[in-house]
Amino acid sequence: MQTESVDVTEVRMGDVIQDPRGADNWRTVRELGYDSRPKNDGSGEYWELYAFIGPPVESPARPAVMENRPGFDRFIFREDEQVTRRVLS
Repeated sequence: MQTESVDVTEVRMGDVIQDPRGADNWRTVRELGYDSRPKNDGSGEYWELYAFIGPPVESPARPAVMENRPGFDRFIFREDEQVTRRVLS
């Protein structure tokens, strides 16, 4: 499996992305969301947050039912973080 590291603004619907903590958890992006939170450094500035919402990618041995199944959730990245996504060959 090939991967690439991209900016959060480069993630698109249908991309398969890795958990922001680097764990071997992957999700297919079905929806995009946005939010913000304080930087907590006394500057009064905010981080822009990007939420990538979708089902987990499972092994072919356990096919997933995509709608209304447990595990349909999101990965949240700050604007300055990189996203690891799978590259289709």
